[in-house]
Parts: sequence; C-alpha cells; structure tokens
Amino acid sequence: MAFATSIPPADEENFQPLRALNDLLYCERRCALHRVEEVWVENVFTLEGTAAHGRAHAARAVAEAEGDGRVVRGMWLRCERLGLVGKADVVEFRREPGSGGEVPFPIEYKRGRRRRWNNDDVQLCAQAFCLEEMLGASVLAGAIFHVKSKRRREVRFDEPLRRRTEEAARRLHELFASGLAPPAVLKPQCRGCSLKELCLPELLSTRGRAARYARRLYVIEGDE
Repeated sequence: MAFATSIPPADEENFQPLRALNDLLYCERRCALHRVEEVWVENVFTLEGTAAHGRAHAARAVAEAEGDGRVVRGMWLRCERLGLVGKADVVEFRREPGSGGEVPFPIEYKRGRRRRWNNDDVQLCAQAFCLEEMLGASVLAGAIFHVKSKRRREVRFDEPLRRRTEEAARRLHELFASGLAPPAVLKPQCRGCSLKELCLPELLSTRGRAARYARRLYVIEGDE
C-alpha cells in the first residue's frame, strides 16, 4: 500500500483544513474569526493542545514498526470529495488476519477529556474519509488519545457520525464562502475560548434583548 507521507497536498483555494471542522462544531463564530478574519489568540488551552500535537508527530512524517503492523506519524491527508486537507497525528496500519493486508486506524491527540459536542469525533471521522479515498480501504474505527488521562477512546465510524461529518464539511465551506462571522452567542464553550475578550459574547449577544426591553419602556410614535 503506497502513499505520500512527507509532502503536503497542494494548497488549493477550495480546500479547508481538517482541524477547522473541530473549530466549527465548537463554535461557528470562533471558526469564522480564525479562518475568515484570521484572528488568533493563544491561551493555556491552545498552547497545551499545540504541545500535544507536537509530541504526536514530527515536522515530517515518520514511519515506525510496532507489533504486528506499523505506525505513521504526521501523515498528510486529503479528501477531494469533501474538500479537506490536513495532517493526522498518528495512523496505525494493522495487519488484517488472513489476508495479510493493512487496515488504517487514525488516532487524534487531544489535551483534555471528551467534549460533549463531539467535535473531536467528527475531526477523526474526516480523517477516515481521507484515508478511504486515498488508499481505497475501509476505515471502520479510530481513536482519540486524551493526553492528560493517557487514555485512548475508540471511535466507531458509523453512519450517523459519517453523516454529521459530511454536513459539517459542507457547512465549513459555506461559512468560508460567505466571508462573514456569525453573531456572538454566549455559550458554555465561551468560558475556555481564547477569543472571548475579542468576541465579547456577553455584550454582543444581548443586543436583541436590550432592544426589546427598550420598546417596552418607551412608546415610539407610529407603533400604535
């Protein structure tokens, strides 16, 4: 099974990074600020995440033998159908019993515990789409490695997750094509977001409410 590991795919205008799917499902406004307006601010969470990915793979792809298979770190991935491109932290190629072939098993490194909005699972599933298209193989499962707990959580790429991933990819392209950042909405995710001080969700998400209060306090000529 041959594939390119050290040369990134062409940076074509209609391709979006795999990691942007994670951003999108975490918060569409944050994704737009990152990808459309090119605003980026570091905090302790982003720095820890960058460090985790740095430990997972080197600057170039590296292949290693491991047990009854092999491991590729920093493998470039690409999916023409979904217009996605990026780098996998780790891909294990496991020997398939009986046939002697290899089954890809992508692994994504994340600094913290599982998030309830499943953006990590979608990012991993998108990597599976890339591997299936590139290698002509069926990728049925992968894993999220949670760095702090040092635990690996297996993710099955079932039909609901595949549909959610395809929908997220379509939405990502729509968001980028619009060139606009959605309005701010105060959500639980805002608490740990590095862009909170620039996004101002507490202020901007209350404008509509404030306008409604004002209309109740004052009678505007022509309203009645």
